[in-house]
Amino acid sequence: MSMNSGPEVNNNTHKHRSDRTWLLLCSIVFLSAVITRLLFLDDKPYHHDESLHAYYSNRVAQGHPHEYSALLHGPVLYYLTGAFMSVFGAGEFLARVPAALCNIALVVLPLFWRRLLGKPIAAAVSLLFLLSPTLMYFGRFLREDAFNSLWIIACLSSFCAFLVNQKPRFALLASAFLALQFCNKENSYLHLFVWLMGYVWITLLLRKSNKDQSSTTTISSTEALSKSDKVILAINCATLFSFIFILFYSSFFKHSKGSLHGVIDGLYRESLLYWWEQNQKRRIDGPFDYHIPIFLNYEFALVPALILAWLRAVRTAAKTELTGYAGKVLRLFKSVGSVSLLFIVATATLLLPRVGLSPSGCSISEYCATDLFSEPAAKLIEQLGKWLHIAHTRHLIQIVLMIVFGATAFFASIQSRRRVDSFLWWWLTGAVGIYSYVGEKVPWLLIYIVLPTATVAGIEIGRQWAEWKGSVNGKPLPQPMQLVSGSEYGQSEFLFSRSVNLIFLLSTSMLLLFSAYKAVRVSFFTPASPTERLVFTQTTHSIAHIRERWVKWMAKNKVSPKISISGDATWPMSWYAYDIRRLAFSRPKDGAEAASFDAVFLDRADLEFAYNNMKSFDIYEVPLR
Repeated sequence: MSMNSGPEVNNNTHKHRSDRTWLLLCSIVFLSAVITRLLFLDDKPYHHDESLHAYYSNRVAQGHPHEYSALLHGPVLYYLTGAFMSVFGAGEFLARVPAALCNIALVVLPLFWRRLLGKPIAAAVSLLFLLSPTLMYFGRFLREDAFNSLWIIACLSSFCAFLVNQKPRFALLASAFLALQFCNKENSYLHLFVWLMGYVWITLLLRKSNKDQSSTTTISSTEALSKSDKVILAINCATLFSFIFILFYSSFFKHSKGSLHGVIDGLYRESLLYWWEQNQKRRIDGPFDYHIPIFLNYEFALVPALILAWLRAVRTAAKTELTGYAGKVLRLFKSVGSVSLLFIVATATLLLPRVGLSPSGCSISEYCATDLFSEPAAKLIEQLGKWLHIAHTRHLIQIVLMIVFGATAFFASIQSRRRVDSFLWWWLTGAVGIYSYVGEKVPWLLIYIVLPTATVAGIEIGRQWAEWKGSVNGKPLPQPMQLVSGSEYGQSEFLFSRSVNLIFLLSTSMLLLFSAYKAVRVSFFTPASPTERLVFTQTTHSIAHIRERWVKWMAKNKVSPKISISGDATWPMSWYAYDIRRLAFSRPKDGAEAASFDAVFLDRADLEFAYNNMKSFDIYEVPLR
């Protein structure tokens, strides 16, 4: 027996225990995701949008091709849900299962980041996805967002893996997931714009840095692709993207107006033109800061980690020599930091108390532009505010704060040569800006702000855990690991004290427990209650109870009832009647025609018609939303 056999056995034992702990953690996360996403999935009444998606998915299951309409968004949801229904059947529970499965996959996906980012970070991000009230609630919701959230994280994960190891299969996976995004929801154009701009800026800024030649990378020269290989790979990725795009928007080449017609509609004619017009109309209007109170109401557990992540970016950059454009920007922030902070506080003190004093609210022209500028300039500023969907002086302050804090973290990460960090800060700032600007304010769009925020917060939680564990064990942290040509996800020194690590981890754990409580409450106990900010024009339980009465009636009479549905009740009643064969989607002309039906659904405006012409019916009102 050799002298070092003892330590080798101990090392192997320690590794085996670590692996078992990791597998146990993964199993717990997976089972928790399955339970929280699938349990009582049919208890919540079907939302107006859900009923549309379920109805047309069921038509796909019955063999009807789905033809793209911008109002209904992309075809992926309908074909995936329809394929599931064709195998397992239709039903309130079954129709939501594909969306829930995508959300389960979203929760589990970060666990596969362990080799790139380390187990603490992978586990933290996965845990935040699991316990997020927003992701849990809308992960049990038959909308495109449950699917798109998975495509987004899978696309970025695959692209990051390709940059690390240069294996073409990851680039092809990224292209496939990107295509699924574009075939699922039109906001993918916004996401791609933000991502491309971020990638270009990061690449250009790092090329200007004096440290480019000294940066290390995980990609060896033997593994890097040649120029010809990159060209071939780019062609293959574009081909795969185009094939998936054409396949879905041509309705699998069964479009009634021709495959090319459907593809052009999906490319721009229906998608971009329609939603740009809707954005200008601001169909579902809301304030610029619509998502802020909802975020703070449900995703408060992310705030401490977000603040410390920002401080880490700035403190890490401060330890480096400020060079290149990023260094110049950081020096500018440093030199005017106290002045800008004083300006922000003074502006907030002067303007915020005046918000809401007038019946129409505090507009830019009333309290800002007309007091400071000439009339032509004030009108220009007011028009600019309308274009940007900014109506209140507090929105100006929020934009300044968003730019200052986002840009500081972005350039600090560039200065520290952390490409992934800088990209995440760019993505987070861009997501907040874009979804504050868009003219449609609905709570499910908060998903696209939560995804980058939870990722940044999860990375910081993992780093705090690694620092605390290293300080407890009295061991130095591992040397910086270079990821994606220079992005560090380790630390060679402790940026925060052991007490800060401990206080942060304990407080975050308590906040996560409260966040988990709110997630369970809104998803299981109050999923249709208007007291919840995530609930939006939700169908009442009374409508779902009608479906239960139909089921009992059919079981008793062994025949489908004859039902007339018209007006606002068409959705969700059309979906709830998915197994009823005798349906009419028009109002009866008179009492004689009405008498041929077993049940008639009318708008409240038709109440007088009902009392005058439907003497043989029991007439009562049912709250719809």
